[in-house]
Amino acid sequence: MNFESEFEKNVSVDPTHFSTCIDVIEHQHTINGIEAKLRFHHLKFDGNKQPMIKALANTLYAYIIHYCISSRNRSESLDPVQSAILTKEARSLFRNPEVYDDSPDKTGEAGETLLFFLMEAVIKAPQVVAKMELKTNHKDEIKGSDGIHAKWNKELKLVDFYFGESKLYKSATSAITSALQSISDFHDIDMLEHEFSMVTKHYKYADEVVKEEIGNLFVNGAPSEAVRINHACLIGYDYKGYDEAVGDIAREKNNNFRIEFLKDSQRLVKNIQKSLMSSIKNTYALMYFLYHFLLWSNLETNLIKR
Repeated sequence: MNFESEFEKNVSVDPTHFSTCIDVIEHQHTINGIEAKLRFHHLKFDGNKQPMIKALANTLYAYIIHYCISSRNRSESLDPVQSAILTKEARSLFRNPEVYDDSPDKTGEAGETLLFFLMEAVIKAPQVVAKMELKTNHKDEIKGSDGIHAKWNKELKLVDFYFGESKLYKSATSAITSALQSISDFHDIDMLEHEFSMVTKHYKYADEVVKEEIGNLFVNGAPSEAVRINHACLIGYDYKGYDEAVGDIAREKNNNFRIEFLKDSQRLVKNIQKSLMSSIKNTYALMYFLYHFLLWSNLETNLIKR
């Protein structure tokens, strides 16, 4: 089977929607035997030099059907009425928590939606299980990882499965620590078997032949030689550099914001290096999306509170 074409055709996010409101800097690191790719993201500024948080939230909301509802449970093309009905259905799956400035995202759903968007737009790895629609009611908490994505690896000739962890905190250090602890717990309780079972039982797309071929990638619930395990972490945190940049037209024009952004990124690289060396096995590849917000809870407010 041609897994490459199968995964490529199922990517739902248009990458131009990513580049209109988000900028990125990439770093590749090997830390204590662990392959770690770091992507530092920040919001672009609008014409009034305000971070484009609302534009990002609106973009994420435009993909709410793709994120929440499997293609096998909806028509390939939707008319306006069908789209409105499914948008309402997808919106009802979110838990609507109370969010406070001094508290992390209690449900993580805003971050999980952003992680879905980044995995598809940047990595070109489509979501393979729509976990949101598996809830029995909107108050349910999704078990396991914060998202499952897959992509054909041309170089290694295997399927890369990505298990997501999304952490939005005021402090980057707290978010990094929490993400690594979640990954450690994921393996300590052998959550992989549960996640791979979800892939085989709840594969997002309608083709039964493809679903069977996906199932053949596993041997009694364990990955075969054709599967590599990766963890993708979204680390969202408040960045004070936005306060200095907002309203200062010259600052962005002379690139000072980006210079300060890079300095802060180096601080985080050292933080991640230290955390990885002490807290995780070197068996799995890691990918980090590090996301600077003026105030991360604004994403929750603009995306979920509709």
